[in-house]
Amino acid sequence: MRILHTTLQHTNDINLIMAFSALSRLSSVLLYIGLISSEKIPEPENVRVLSSDMGLQLMWDPPKNISDQLLRYTAEMSGWMVFEAVCTNISSHSCDFTDHVPTPFGTYRLRVKTELNGETSDWIVTKEFAVDKITNISGPHVELKSRKGQTEVHITDPPMKKKNLRDVFGSISYLIHYWKEGEVTKEELIREQNRIMLPFLEPQVSYCVQVAVLCSVITISDFSNVTCVTNTASDEVESWFIAVLLLGSFLVVSGTVVLIFLAVWCSYKVCRMIYPDAKLPPHLKQYLYERPSSSVLLSAPPKENVHEVRILHEETHNTQQAERPIRAQHNQTDCWTRVDIKERDEEQRLLDEIKL
Repeated sequence: MRILHTTLQHTNDINLIMAFSALSRLSSVLLYIGLISSEKIPEPENVRVLSSDMGLQLMWDPPKNISDQLLRYTAEMSGWMVFEAVCTNISSHSCDFTDHVPTPFGTYRLRVKTELNGETSDWIVTKEFAVDKITNISGPHVELKSRKGQTEVHITDPPMKKKNLRDVFGSISYLIHYWKEGEVTKEELIREQNRIMLPFLEPQVSYCVQVAVLCSVITISDFSNVTCVTNTASDEVESWFIAVLLLGSFLVVSGTVVLIFLAVWCSYKVCRMIYPDAKLPPHLKQYLYERPSSSVLLSAPPKENVHEVRILHEETHNTQQAERPIRAQHNQTDCWTRVDIKERDEEQRLLDEIKL
C-alpha cells in the first residue's frame, strides 16, 4: 500500500510540473499575440556610449518581459545630420563604430532600435558628443631601471585606436607618483619627458611607481599598474678622494716633466763636449785643406849668402874691433836659426791642437 501511495504522489507532481510549463508557454504566446496586435515593439533599455582610447561603442540592454531570442537590433551613426546604418539585424547588445569615425574631433550622434518579425520600435537617440572629449585613456606602460644609485622611469604612451595620443592632444605630460614600498606617503612629479630620473632616492631601498597621462587640464588617463624596483647602491666617489687623486696626478706629472728636462739638458751638454761647436778661422781651414807648395817643416831652411867682410885697421891692438863684424855676422846667422826653430815649434803646436 505504501509503494502504491508513493507512486501516485510522484505521478501527481509530474502532472503539476507539466501543467505549469504549458501555462508559461501559453502566457508567452498570449504576450506575443498582444504585442503583435498592439503593434508596439519595446525599445532597448539603458542605452550608453562608451569610448576607450579613441574607440567608440554603443551598448544597450534588451527590453524586459520579452524573450531576447526573438529580438534583433539596428544601430546607426550620424555625423552630418544624416544617419548611416552600421550594425543591421544583429542579436548582440553592442555595436562598434570605431572604424566609421572619420576624426575624433567631430560631433556625432548614435541611435538604436528593436526589431521583431519585421516590426520595429522607436529609435533611442543619444546626445551629441565628441570622441576626444568623452574617451577614456588607458594607463601608460611603465618600466623601471636602477643603476649606480639612481632609478630611471621609462614611460610608453598607451596605444590609440584612432590616431596617436600626441596627435590628438598635442603636448602631453605625465603625473608620477613614487613611494617607498610598504609606506603610504607618496611623492609627486609632473614631467613632459617620457624618461625621468627619480630624485633623492636612498640606496638599497625598494621604491614603487605609478604613472598617469595628463592630456589636458581636465583630461587624465588611468593610472598604470604599480611597478616596484630596488634602488642600487651608489658608486659615487667621495670628493676628498678626487682631490687627493688630482693632487697626486699633478705631482707625478710635474716630476716627470722635470726629469725629462734634466735628461735632455745633460744629454745636450755631453754632446757639446764631445762635438764642440767652435769654428776654425778661414785661413787655417785653407791651410789644412790645401797642401802648401813649400813648408818650413817639410823643407830645409833657405841658405843665406854671407860675404865675409874684413876690416883692416892699422893698429894691431884693434884686432878685436876688426873681428866684430864677423861676430855680428855670425850672431845674425844664429838669430835667423832661432827664429826658424820658433816658427816650427809654433806650427807644430797648432797642428797638435787641430788633431785633438
